[in-house]
Amino acid sequence: RMFHESTQSDQALYGRLVPKLKTGRQFSQIQINRLKRLGIVETDPDKLTEEEIKKFVRLNIDPETITWQRVMDTNDRFLRKITIGQSPTEKGHTRECQFDISVASEIMAVLALTTSLADMRERLGRMVIASDTSGNPVTAEDLGVSGALTVLM
Repeated sequence: RMFHESTQSDQALYGRLVPKLKTGRQFSQIQINRLKRLGIVETDPDKLTEEEIKKFVRLNIDPETITWQRVMDTNDRFLRKITIGQSPTEKGHTRECQFDISVASEIMAVLALTTSLADMRERLGRMVIASDTSGNPVTAEDLGVSGALTVLM
Protein backbone atom coordinates (compact mmCIF):
# COMPACT_ATOMS: atom_id res chain seq x y z
CA ARG A 1 0.00 0.00 0.00
CA MET A 2 2.81 2.40 0.86
CA PHE A 3 4.40 1.77 -2.54
CA HIS A 4 1.17 2.54 -4.40
CA GLU A 5 0.50 5.66 -2.34
CA SER A 6 3.96 6.97 -3.15
CA THR A 7 3.71 6.30 -6.89
CA GLN A 8 0.08 7.10 -7.77
CA SER A 9 -2.22 10.10 -7.75
CA ASP A 10 -5.27 10.30 -5.51
CA GLN A 11 -7.56 9.74 -8.50
CA ALA A 12 -5.61 6.65 -9.63
CA LEU A 13 -5.80 5.17 -6.13
CA TYR A 14 -9.50 6.00 -5.91
CA GLY A 15 -10.07 4.32 -9.27
CA ARG A 16 -8.44 1.16 -7.95
CA LEU A 17 -10.21 1.19 -4.59
CA VAL A 18 -13.64 2.10 -5.96
CA PRO A 19 -13.64 1.08 -9.63
CA LYS A 20 -16.32 2.17 -12.07
CA LEU A 21 -18.47 -0.80 -12.97
CA LYS A 22 -21.37 -1.07 -15.41
CA THR A 23 -23.68 -0.22 -12.52
CA GLY A 24 -21.47 2.65 -11.33
CA ARG A 25 -19.17 3.00 -8.34
CA GLN A 26 -20.11 1.45 -5.00
CA PHE A 27 -18.39 1.44 -1.63
CA SER A 28 -17.98 -1.88 0.17
CA GLN A 29 -19.04 -2.10 3.80
CA ILE A 30 -15.40 -1.92 4.91
CA GLN A 31 -15.00 1.29 2.92
CA ILE A 32 -18.18 2.77 4.40
CA ASN A 33 -16.84 1.97 7.87
CA ARG A 34 -13.59 3.76 6.99
CA LEU A 35 -15.51 6.78 5.73
CA LYS A 36 -17.37 6.94 9.05
CA ARG A 37 -14.13 6.71 11.03
CA LEU A 38 -12.77 9.58 8.95
CA GLY A 39 -15.86 11.69 9.61
CA ILE A 40 -17.03 11.58 5.99
CA VAL A 41 -20.82 11.27 5.85
CA GLU A 42 -21.21 11.01 2.06
CA THR A 43 -21.67 7.41 0.91
CA ASP A 44 -22.09 8.06 -2.82
CA PRO A 45 -18.64 7.51 -4.36
CA ASP A 46 -19.32 10.02 -7.13
CA LYS A 47 -20.11 12.83 -4.68
CA LEU A 48 -16.92 12.87 -2.61
CA THR A 49 -14.90 16.07 -2.77
CA GLU A 50 -11.23 16.02 -3.78
CA GLU A 51 -10.27 16.53 -0.12
CA GLU A 52 -12.49 13.62 0.99
CA ILE A 53 -11.05 11.40 -1.73
CA LYS A 54 -7.52 12.23 -0.59
CA LYS A 55 -8.42 11.53 3.03
CA PHE A 56 -10.05 8.23 2.03
CA VAL A 57 -7.34 6.83 -0.25
CA ARG A 58 -4.23 7.85 1.69
CA LEU A 59 -3.31 5.86 4.79
CA ASN A 60 0.04 7.70 5.00
CA ILE A 61 1.63 4.85 6.93
CA ASP A 62 4.83 5.78 8.74
CA PRO A 63 7.19 2.88 7.91
CA GLU A 64 9.01 3.29 11.22
CA THR A 65 5.84 2.42 13.15
CA ILE A 66 4.85 -0.83 11.42
CA THR A 67 4.15 -3.40 14.12
CA TRP A 68 3.19 -6.36 11.94
CA GLN A 69 6.18 -8.52 11.16
CA ARG A 70 6.41 -11.37 8.74
CA VAL A 71 5.86 -14.73 10.41
CA MET A 72 6.75 -18.36 9.82
CA ASP A 73 6.61 -21.56 11.80
CA THR A 74 10.32 -21.94 12.44
CA ASN A 75 12.84 -19.80 14.23
CA ASP A 76 15.81 -18.71 12.11
CA ARG A 77 18.30 -16.30 13.66
CA PHE A 78 19.34 -15.01 10.23
CA LEU A 79 15.83 -13.67 9.64
CA ARG A 80 15.60 -11.63 12.83
CA LYS A 81 16.59 -8.48 10.93
CA ILE A 82 16.27 -8.26 7.16
CA THR A 83 16.07 -5.49 4.58
CA ILE A 84 13.17 -5.64 2.15
CA GLY A 85 12.48 -3.70 -1.03
CA GLN A 86 15.91 -4.04 -2.61
CA SER A 87 14.59 -5.00 -6.05
CA PRO A 88 14.73 -2.31 -8.74
CA THR A 89 10.96 -2.63 -9.13
CA GLU A 90 10.53 -1.32 -5.57
CA LYS A 91 11.97 2.05 -6.67
CA GLY A 92 14.08 2.57 -3.57
CA HIS A 93 11.37 1.81 -1.01
CA THR A 94 13.52 -0.25 1.32
CA ARG A 95 13.05 -0.80 5.02
CA GLU A 96 14.33 -3.05 7.74
CA CYS A 97 11.97 -5.63 9.22
CA GLN A 98 12.08 -9.09 10.76
CA PHE A 99 10.42 -12.46 10.99
CA ASP A 100 8.63 -13.66 14.11
CA ILE A 101 7.43 -17.17 14.82
CA SER A 102 3.75 -17.68 14.01
CA VAL A 103 2.65 -18.54 17.52
CA ALA A 104 3.99 -15.19 18.77
CA SER A 105 1.81 -13.18 16.39
CA GLU A 106 -1.16 -11.09 17.43
CA ILE A 107 -3.26 -12.97 14.90
CA MET A 108 -2.70 -16.21 16.78
CA ALA A 109 -3.68 -14.48 20.03
CA VAL A 110 -6.94 -13.40 18.40
CA LEU A 111 -7.52 -16.96 17.26
CA ALA A 112 -7.12 -18.18 20.84
CA LEU A 113 -9.47 -15.56 22.31
CA THR A 114 -12.23 -15.38 19.73
CA THR A 115 -15.74 -16.60 20.53
CA SER A 116 -17.27 -16.69 17.04
CA LEU A 117 -16.50 -16.02 13.41
CA ALA A 118 -17.98 -12.52 13.63
CA ASP A 119 -15.98 -11.85 16.80
CA MET A 120 -12.81 -13.02 15.05
CA ARG A 121 -13.37 -10.71 12.08
CA GLU A 122 -14.02 -7.76 14.38
CA ARG A 123 -10.94 -8.46 16.52
CA LEU A 124 -8.71 -8.94 13.47
CA GLY A 125 -10.02 -5.71 11.99
CA ARG A 126 -9.17 -3.74 15.14
CA MET A 127 -5.52 -4.83 15.18
CA VAL A 128 -3.23 -1.84 14.80
CA ILE A 129 -0.65 -2.50 12.12
CA ALA A 130 1.11 0.88 12.19
CA SER A 131 0.58 4.59 12.73
CA ASP A 132 0.11 7.20 10.08
CA THR A 133 2.43 10.17 9.77
CA SER A 134 0.18 12.12 12.16
CA GLY A 135 0.40 9.41 14.83
CA ASN A 136 -3.10 8.00 14.33
CA PRO A 137 -3.48 4.20 14.37
CA VAL A 138 -3.85 2.32 11.08
CA THR A 139 -5.78 -0.92 11.49
CA ALA A 140 -6.21 -4.10 9.49
CA GLU A 141 -9.72 -2.84 8.70
CA ASP A 142 -8.21 0.34 7.22
CA LEU A 143 -6.20 -1.88 4.89
CA GLY A 144 -9.36 -3.81 4.04
CA VAL A 145 -7.86 -7.17 4.98
CA SER A 146 -9.93 -8.27 7.99
CA GLY A 147 -12.21 -10.46 5.88
CA ALA A 148 -9.29 -12.15 4.15
CA LEU A 149 -7.56 -12.72 7.49
CA THR A 150 -10.71 -14.31 8.86
CA VAL A 151 -10.98 -16.65 5.88
CA LEU A 152 -7.33 -17.67 6.25
CA MET A 153 -7.79 -18.47 9.92
